[in-house]
Parts: sequence; structure tokens; C-alpha cells
Amino acid sequence: MRLSRPHQYGIAALAAAAATLASTALDGHMSVAGLALVYLLAVVATAVALDRGPGLAASLLCVSALNFFFVPPRYSFEIDGAEYWWTLAVLLALSTWINALVASLRTRRARAEEATAQAAQLHALSEALAGGGSAPKLALEAAQWLHREIGHGAAVFLHEGDALRAFVAGADASSFQASAAQWAVDHGRPLGRGCDDWSDLPLWCAPFARHAPRGAVQWLLHPGARPSRELQQHWLAIARQVGLAIDRERAAQVARDAVAAAQAETARNTLLASLSHDLRTPLAALMGTASTLRTQAAQLPPAQRDQLLANLEDESRDLTAMADNILQLARLSQPQAQLRRQWESVEEVLGTAVARLRNRWPGVRIQLRVTPGLPPVDAEAALLAQVIANLVDNAVRHSPAPARIEVTAGRSRDGVFIALRDHGEGISEAAAATLFEPYRRDGGAAGLGLAICKLVVEAHGGRIAARPCDPGTEFRIDLPAREMEAAPP
Repeated sequence: MRLSRPHQYGIAALAAAAATLASTALDGHMSVAGLALVYLLAVVATAVALDRGPGLAASLLCVSALNFFFVPPRYSFEIDGAEYWWTLAVLLALSTWINALVASLRTRRARAEEATAQAAQLHALSEALAGGGSAPKLALEAAQWLHREIGHGAAVFLHEGDALRAFVAGADASSFQASAAQWAVDHGRPLGRGCDDWSDLPLWCAPFARHAPRGAVQWLLHPGARPSRELQQHWLAIARQVGLAIDRERAAQVARDAVAAAQAETARNTLLASLSHDLRTPLAALMGTASTLRTQAAQLPPAQRDQLLANLEDESRDLTAMADNILQLARLSQPQAQLRRQWESVEEVLGTAVARLRNRWPGVRIQLRVTPGLPPVDAEAALLAQVIANLVDNAVRHSPAPARIEVTAGRSRDGVFIALRDHGEGISEAAAATLFEPYRRDGGAAGLGLAICKLVVEAHGGRIAARPCDPGTEFRIDLPAREMEAAPP
């Protein structure tokens, strides 16, 4: 803690008095030049401990005391002889130089400490804004940081359309001036108290950048406060850093939007290409079967007519399933997609779905085993049934006739599991890793069924995986159980 100026001047006088007492004790054993060294020690001590003014005062007092008490003729300020002139002159010069040197070193140290503190403040700002988020979120965080660190009410102005939008902290929005921020943005230079422009305002404002800034920072000043040029340079660096963080986030958002648009366009083109391929085959079969029945029905034996009608029914069912998958894919791909959940019995959902699938695939043996007493799940039953249907359809297509499929359900450590196993050709570990990617073409299909299974299960907070078995493949669905505890009895 630095002492007040009066106290420092008092210490300077005491130092000169102490040096005089010490010199009195040494008088008779040392020459005047030796006593001058005693006073020089007092000068060095006061220069290090006191400010420059009190240090210089101590120097003058020491030179005067040496002259008055020890330089002949004593007890006067007269000087008898050139030797004593030189002694006093050297003592005065050394005292002045030491004080100047110590003051210079002290100023340099203060500047170094201030620069270190400012660098730490800029680093703290970059850390505070490193979390990312939208540009408005960063602007609000920057205003709160400025208010917290600088101690003034602060605002960050962002260009949104043709106007500036203010994000404020530490003061009412009416305390800030959007017109000043607009001027700073338009002219690319700071304004306010301590600046050349708008110096009568009780605030300080700077744009994000000198050229084409897209916002500005502004904070209020205490009455009478006038920031120095050095402090304004530091504030300008803060404004630049805030602008860089926000511009970087804006650029990242533009890049993310571009990537999302490109991916959406690619997915749309892929979907259209897949649908054009997958729809053409069953439609051609439908048209051929219908044409045969229309033109040759009378000549066909009853068994062949029944087979053609069965083919019509199968192709129509496949097209219906494909249309359902497309609709669900479009619905679940929306970020704001909402499920129509309610508490459902796993046994009932699986029983209904398996019964429907047995009707659809009469030649397929589908076994269902459900552990009794399973808790209800918070789910959309139609979507879970569609997941089972897609998995069974996939198993039938990859199993030799007659296909055999086992569907089981039971408790898992975290909730409920549903497993479906076929006895078909099986898959490799590498294929299992990409099995649920959309538009994955396998055996001529568009690859939507398993992708929709993954979307549905994840929309319910669960997960789905496939693993090779000997023989066949097993698909396992795990649904969470934390909502079950709140389920009605």
C-alpha cells in the first residue's frame, strides 16, 4: 500500500535527519566525502521506497544537511574550497540520477503489469466467447462480460436487417444511444468521452472493425471520467475481439447452413433417384398383371388367375409399405417432429404387429415370445409396429424359404428390449455398422426401412443395433425405462 504524499515527505525528512545523526556519530573518523556516502545511502533508500517528488526532496535535504553541518565553515551554507563544491555537486547529481532511474524503472514495471493485466483480460474475453452459439447469444454474453469486468453498463449492437439491435447488461436499454452506435458503424471509428468525436457524451463506443463493421460495443462512463489514450486502445482491442467472435460465429452459421442445404439437396436427389427406381419395378409388374387379367382372364386357368391376383395384392402391399416409409421418413426428419406418445403395452403392440405380419407373409414362420409382466412404454404404437414390420420384411427378403423369424421381448438393465432374429444368410460386422444408413441400396431396395427403424427408435430415446448370429442376424431394440416409473398403474 502506497503512503500519502504528506507521509512520504515526512519520511524524506526523517531519512535526512537519520543520515545527519549517523554522520554526527562518524564525524571525526571520516572525511566529508565519506559522510557524503552516508547521505547517499539515505537518498537511495528514499528513492526506492518513495515517489519521485519525496525522493527528490530527500536528496535536497541530504545535500543541504551535509553542507550545513559538516562542510567548512560549519553551521552555514557557505562553501570553503573547491573540494567541497565538487563533493556536494557529485552528491546532488547522483541523488537526482538515482531518483530518475528508480522512477523510470517503476514506470516501466507499472506499464508491464498493466499490459499483462490487459492481455489477461483479452484472454478471459476470448475464453468467455469461446463457447459459441448464435450471434445474439454471443452478443449478450459479451455485454455481460463487459459489465462484469469493466464495471460499467455495457451494450453490444448487432446489425439485423436495416437496424441495430442492442444487447445490454448492467443498465437500462434507454441509457444507451443507438444513434451513436450507428455513427461508429458508419464511420468505422470510436466516439464518446476522450475521443475526437461526440466527446460530450457520457459513454464510449467503438465499432467491431474499421472497415464494414456489422456492429459496435458501447459502455457508460462515470461522471467526470475521461479515459486515457492508452486505455482507449485497450478498449478498442476488446471491441475488435467481440466483433471477431461474433463474425466468426456468423460465418460458421453460414457454413453450417450451406452444408445442411447441400446435404438436404443430396438427400432429396438420392431419394428421388431411389424412388424412381424402386417404384418403377412394382408399377411395371402391376401394369403387366392387370393387363394380362384384362385381356386374357377368360383363357387363363383359375389357379393362374388366383396367382396373378395374389401378385397384384403383394405388389400393392409393397407400394403401400414404401409410401408409409417415405411419409414417416419425411415426418421424423423434421427438427420439430412431435410423436403422439401414450403408455402402451409391449405385448399388445408386438401381438398386433406379428398377427398382421403373419397374414402378410403366410409362408413365413414368425414366433413371438414376450416375458410376462413387462412395464408399459411411453411410445407411439403405430411407429413401433412399423419398426417391427420393416425388420420382418428385411428378414424375409434375406432368408431362404421357408423363412423362420423369432421375435422376443423382455426386461433389460435400463428398460425393455425387443429382439428379432432370422436364420438367413447373415451379415458381416462391417455391414452391421452401416446397415441403418438411409438410401443404402441392398438387393435393389431403396434402403429406407432400416433407416426409419433407427429414426423411430432414437425418437423414443432408445437405440437399435444389429449383430451377426450363427446362422442369421439379430436386431435388438432397447427402450429407456426412466419414464416407466411415472407411468399410471
